Amino acid sequence: MDYRALKARHRAERDAHHPNLALRAHRALAERDTVTVLGVVLSRIYTLRNQLMHGGATWNSSVNREQIRDCTNLLGKLVPLVIEIMLDHPETRWGDACYPVVERVT
Repeated sequence: MDYRALKARHRAERDAHHPNLALRAHRALAERDTVTVLGVVLSRIYTLRNQLMHGGATWNSSVNREQIRDCTNLLGKLVPLVIEIMLDHPETRWGDACYPVVERVT
């Protein structure tokens, strides 16, 4: 499945899913729907990131520490795999960078 088809599928599934994220995750696991499972997991990681970046959890607080450890372990395995996949397929168009490099005018 190419990137555009995968993105279209993800959008359609996201819009059609039950609003209960936990139920969606359990259904996706039962159906071995990797795309949806990853979508749910990454959505929760993004929520955790927002809590950290926007002050929902502070230095030395106990809020979300277990989730942060789990997230760190997961991303420590997932990120190298994604990089490896991208390096193994240099011909694939992965889309434009979300934050392209801005060249400095001198």
